[in-house]
Formats: sequence, C-alpha cells, structure tokens
Amino acid sequence: MGQVGFGSYRISIRSVEHRLALTTALKLGCPLIDTSANYTNGESEELIGAVLSENPDFRPILVTKAGYIQGQNLRIIEELNSKGLAIEDLVDLSADLKHSIHPDFLKNQLDNSLKRLQKNSIDIFLLHNPEYYFKSVGASQEEYYRRIEKAFRYLEEEVQLGRIKSYGISSNNFVLPITDSDVTNLVRVLEVAKNISITNHFTTIQFPFNLIEIGALEKFGEYGDHSLLELAQMNGLTTMINRPLNAFTNNQLVRLATYEFLTDNFDENKAKEDFESAMKIIEEKWKATSVDDEMAHDSDINEVGLIKQFKELWNTLPTPDAVDQVYHAHFFPFLAGIWGAGGLTPIEAAPFYKLFEHSQMFARKNMSKKALEFKAQAANIGLIPKEISRPFAVEVIETYLNYGFDFVLLGMRKVEYVNQVSHLFHL
Repeated sequence: MGQVGFGSYRISIRSVEHRLALTTALKLGCPLIDTSANYTNGESEELIGAVLSENPDFRPILVTKAGYIQGQNLRIIEELNSKGLAIEDLVDLSADLKHSIHPDFLKNQLDNSLKRLQKNSIDIFLLHNPEYYFKSVGASQEEYYRRIEKAFRYLEEEVQLGRIKSYGISSNNFVLPITDSDVTNLVRVLEVAKNISITNHFTTIQFPFNLIEIGALEKFGEYGDHSLLELAQMNGLTTMINRPLNAFTNNQLVRLATYEFLTDNFDENKAKEDFESAMKIIEEKWKATSVDDEMAHDSDINEVGLIKQFKELWNTLPTPDAVDQVYHAHFFPFLAGIWGAGGLTPIEAAPFYKLFEHSQMFARKNMSKKALEFKAQAANIGLIPKEISRPFAVEVIETYLNYGFDFVLLGMRKVEYVNQVSHLFHL
C-alpha cells in the first residue's frame, strides 16, 4: 500500500497552528512533504524549512514545484527579463498571473526554494502545472513537449550538481482523455525523458484523483489499453494524488469528509443568539453614526444590500473558504466603514469574530451533510464499504491507497486532521 503525505498548499510560517500540525505529523512518522515555491507566496516552504531545521532527526521525502508566476514572483520575472533571462516561453495570462518552465526561471525558483527550505538538495522537483501553456493562443502539443524537454534537460543538470535527486511533473491534465488537445500525455512525456537519456531521472507524476474524478483509473487506447496509474507503474514512476477530498461535479465542490469531531459540541441555538446580538450592535452603531453624506443617521440598515445578503448567508455558506471570503472581503470591511477611522477596539470586535467562528462551524456542518449524502451514494454503488465506523475521510483515503497510488497528499493544517490519518503514514 501507499502512504499519506503532508500537503502544504495553504500552510504558512505565520501560523502557530500550522507549525504544530506539521511537527506533529513528522513526529508520528509522516514520510513525505509536498510543497511549491508559490504556496502562500513562499511562506509554506519557509515553515517547512524552519521545522526541519529545528528537528534534524526528521528526514521526510521533500517535494517542491515551480512554474507559477504570481505574488513576489511577478517582481522576480521582471528582474529576470530585464537581464535578458526567461523571456522565451513566457505564458502571460494577466497582470497578476503568468507561468513559465523556462530553465532561467526554474533555476531562480530552485535557488529560492533551497534557501527557504534550508536545504542543499531537494528529493523531487516538479514542473507545476505546465499545461498553463495551453491557455496561449495557437498552443500545440508539439510545442508543449518541446518546452518540457528543455526543462527536463536543465533538471538533469541540477541532478548532476546534486541540488535535486530527481524530477517530474504535477499536472491536472494527466487525467484528461488522450484525444483532448490539452492533455498531458504520459507516453509523450516518457519519450521526452528517454530522448534525453536512457538513465534519466524523471521519476514522479502528480495529478488529481478522488471518488468523483477517477480519470487516473480509466483505460486509454494510446496507453496500450492501460490506465494512467497502470502505465506509471509499468514504467517505475512514483504516483502522487492531490485533491483527494475535494471533488468537483457540475462545477460544485463536494468535500469528501465529515467534521463531527469539530462540530459535535457546537450549540446552534447559542450561535443564533450571538448572531441576533451582533446584528443589534451594528444597528445601534449605524443609527449613531453617519457613514457618508448619502446615508442619514436614521436610515434602516436592514435595507442595506450587504446586510440583507449577510443575514441570508451567514449560516448557509458551503465551505470555510466561502466564509473567509464573505467576512474578510465584505463583512469586516463594511464594519470598519461604520466604525470609522478609529476602527473597532478588541472588545468591540469580539462579537463579530465570534460570529465568524460560528459561520465556520455552520459551513463545516453543511459540508458534512453533503458529504454524508455522497457517502450513502458511494456505498450503494460499491465505491466504499456500506458499514463503516471510521471517519468518512479516512475510509476514502484508505480506498485510494488500496488502488495502488504511492502517495495521497492530504492538507493537514490542524493537528486533528493529522491524528485522523496518522496510522496511514507508515504502511
């Protein structure tokens, strides 16, 4: 069987909770950490580097990725371009998002990753979603593999220098049908690697897989009537799956996990009382304060669009991420406008942060409800056993490991998540 690895998509060195979760996972034997140069703008790698530096006995397999140009990398690509570097093959998607697997950019990213991770060498270095190239006008399969070959030749040089031990590709498009014009075709990628050297160091592929998105198990004619997973196994490649619990169907997220361990003691009636109290505070402040010239002191705040929407949404939001968006992008800035330049004191802000926590709990309950509905459907068609007493997420991950994937990359930003799957770290 495979093992569970620590997925670090949204962890940050700024978070004490994330540090504790990562440290706990490593103490319990977590065998692999997966990160990327662009995760939380480099702060994911910084946290990993700090934890590994403080605990030299921890020796997990270390995986990082490069390709995205956003955040601080926008400044970096400008600096490289000003020196005549990384100009070719740049995928310019918008002012805030670009992409490149050009050797000049990859070298810069590897330099920075090694510094943040406080390492001299990285076990596995992946090209991060190179399929962004297909968003370019006139993109072709031939040009795609030319760019990948150029990147692989550079990475072979880094292997010889000892800065990486092996390399691979993380691509959502590995699981597309072979006939799709945007597919990352593993047969073609293997040909590229063998064209460089029979003894190449292309070792790893990463792709999404979950109970709904099962493309990695589907048979494709050009793979010799094998699935992506089988072809990878036949060629001795390590397989890593991401998004194991985040499935998309009909453009909607289905979280394949339940959160009873977090919500069992949640008092919905108390939450609703706190909501009414918080709304009363806002209403009283509104009446006492002129927000701008167009709003009279005695106008009804309940007729303000944002408040009307907030009252409908606060306990029905589908995910914690949606809660974050509503509160941090809309509700909290609205409150700041009412309170004015002086802002809210910690005491004044407390009821609204409590409300935020309640909304997070409601979102987890909403996700659990949807997950349980899918769990029943999955059991009825034989995807998982009908009678299980373990958490849904654990049963799902064990199912993936039984399929034969080498690593399931799981986001574990809380110690509670780590403890749920710790028995799967060292199978």
